[in-house]
Amino acid sequence: MRVALDSRMLLPHLEGWGRFTREVASRLVHQHPEVRFDLLFDRRPLPQYHFGPNQISHILPPPTRHWALYEVWWRLSVPWYLRKHRPHVLFATYGLASSTVLRRVPVVAFIHDIAFLRHPEFVPRSWYAYYLRTARQVAKGAALLLANSASVERDLIELLEVSPDRIQRAYSGCDTAFFKPLPPSQHEAVRQRYTSGLPYLLYVGSLHPRKNPLRMLKAYALLRKTYREPLRLLCVGRFMWRRSQSQILRLYRQLPYKDEVIFHPPIPDSELVQVYGAAAAVVYPSLYEGFGYPVAEGLACGVPVVTSRVSSLPEVGGEAALYADPYDEADIAQALYKALTLSPEERARRAALGRAHVERFSWEACVQSIWSALLKVTYL
Repeated sequence: MRVALDSRMLLPHLEGWGRFTREVASRLVHQHPEVRFDLLFDRRPLPQYHFGPNQISHILPPPTRHWALYEVWWRLSVPWYLRKHRPHVLFATYGLASSTVLRRVPVVAFIHDIAFLRHPEFVPRSWYAYYLRTARQVAKGAALLLANSASVERDLIELLEVSPDRIQRAYSGCDTAFFKPLPPSQHEAVRQRYTSGLPYLLYVGSLHPRKNPLRMLKAYALLRKTYREPLRLLCVGRFMWRRSQSQILRLYRQLPYKDEVIFHPPIPDSELVQVYGAAAAVVYPSLYEGFGYPVAEGLACGVPVVTSRVSSLPEVGGEAALYADPYDEADIAQALYKALTLSPEERARRAALGRAHVERFSWEACVQSIWSALLKVTYL
């Protein structure tokens, strides 16, 4: 059996889709030595992304930095690979594929979210048109769709009119052996590195309009009117879209507590787990998520998490997270105040509850769902 995987997000720095690809591809390659896995890249991969002797890495140009190059890759490069190597099934790791590919090979498409349909205002017009056209093609032509959550499953049925019998749920994972509480003796050293020793609220993720950074900053300003203890807001991630960066920085410069806000570029996972563990609380007031990795990771690290009561986030946060209306900065501020003033007993209770809840989101279960889907469409 020969399986192809879209692996373009295995980049030097891994964000959500890249980390998903690493966790899934490495496990598939290790668990199924009898299968040949073709990982499809659009540039030369780093050595750490070769996961075993049954993996072959194919470099298919061009590097896909723009939606038009995505089109070239899917309409020309991938069909060329299919004609030459003839895999039995293709795993569309990011839910994307062209009609040409969909006609030539069974495709299992993993749908992380369809945020562009819920919030088209946050996507450049040209990207929106590409995503819409591609999503409709995949919804119609894929052999099977894997939904990242019950929320995404509902969206597929409602917004793309996919029949429920063509959808299988496969939650993303959280490695609770890696993301785990940090010993209190190490908190001070982490805080010294990032916030000069002061307690901090932690935001992890790209600074994208859909992630709600403007209301998060406003909520922090409101919080500081009532919460007087020393505090910082540490934002770890990159700015997305030049226009949104200018909006965020414009608001930031107007904040009365701007000196307390720290924008930090992405950091390696080995450092990130420590930054989670030493946080006073995690804040993630996104307007829409297909899964919401920072919520799961924060809970796995035993830290109070404040997130939104929309889309998939209540699924991921369960009863352990604290929730707010993401459109109301006062409500976000109130939830943050509650998180910061939890009694030691309540903090410990929520930490234990959160760890137990995110155990259900294992990478092993995710990969097993993917593997069963690949087998199903291959041997139909």
